[in-house]
Amino acid sequence: MDPQHHWQQPPDQTGAYGPPPGQPYPPQQPYPPQQYPPQQHYPQQPPQQQPQQPYSAVPYNQPYSAPPQQQYQPPGPYQPPVPVAAPKRNRWFAALVISAVLLVIMAVAVVVVATTRGNDNKTPAAGGGASPSSSPKGPVDACLVGKWKQTSYQKKVELGGTDVGTREKLGTIEMNGGGKQWTINADGSAIEDDAKTVYSGKTPDGRTVTATFSGSTEWTLKTDGNQLQFAGKESTASVVISVNGADKGRIDLEPNLDPAKYTCTGDIWRTTSNSDPDSFSRFDRVK
Repeated sequence: MDPQHHWQQPPDQTGAYGPPPGQPYPPQQPYPPQQYPPQQHYPQQPPQQQPQQPYSAVPYNQPYSAPPQQQYQPPGPYQPPVPVAAPKRNRWFAALVISAVLLVIMAVAVVVVATTRGNDNKTPAAGGGASPSSSPKGPVDACLVGKWKQTSYQKKVELGGTDVGTREKLGTIEMNGGGKQWTINADGSAIEDDAKTVYSGKTPDGRTVTATFSGSTEWTLKTDGNQLQFAGKESTASVVISVNGADKGRIDLEPNLDPAKYTCTGDIWRTTSNSDPDSFSRFDRVK
């Protein structure tokens, strides 16, 4: 038999939809029992038993342990905040810094004192060297402090108003000379010594008139700008007038309080009259 026709249905004698009417269905052929290959039997291994570990869970029925309630504490009295103390520095470092500052201050003070003393000591030695416009520390210019000797003098002296001048008809005579000495202190006190003062001049008719002084006068001096102001305290000064070498009379002198212009530079002190610009006196410092 052709294998391709193995599954073809045989011709049906019953027609398309069963046997002819009136004929019964043919009996069904029983199907032969189906043969299956024998099943393979595998030996069954006994199940492996897992080692049982002891159960260590916490028992479920445990008492409830809620946290205890805290008791309410009423607030206490107000406490101000405590200031935090600054960290303490090394005491040795602080002492070292303070010592260094003190040394610097002392060094500056020594320099200032030395400079001041140097200037004070230098002023009298050089005759002050200060101009009259400089501000003196005391009532009198520091340049004038010291001992002075008059080396030149020039002034027109009016003798006509004195008894000697009237008798001798002397009138006004231009006098020249020197010898006066001054001692001036820093507080303004001064002494004018006329023990060696001598002036002389000539009358219009050629006579020689000599004025020889004696005595002394105490003064209180004050300088203001380039003005030297006088205040007389006590005087014993007098002058003897002689004509051609013969004494003609004595005149007691009164202190002249008129201010005078002055200049002082180093060891030279000069004075001039405010009313007579041609008159002058020069004094040199006595060393």
